[in-house]
Amino acid sequence: MSDRHNTRRIRNLLAIAISAFFAVVGVAGYQRTGDPMQLLLFLALAVVSLGFVLIVFKGIDKLLDSMDTERRD
Repeated sequence: MSDRHNTRRIRNLLAIAISAFFAVVGVAGYQRTGDPMQLLLFLALAVVSLGFVLIVFKGIDKLLDSMDTERRD
């Protein structure tokens, strides 16, 4: 799959940053409270946010592709 709009780098950086944020908050909260459910919740949020960012950027790529096709017509 080609990256015609050069969004792969932005997508990866944003996904990693958001996931890392949730992971850090989860670990910090676990260290403070000792509640493993809180840690698991934030780690799950990190995984979900990674998938969410990837889906959003897939939609952005499709939108940019459709704009390119309209411009060519």
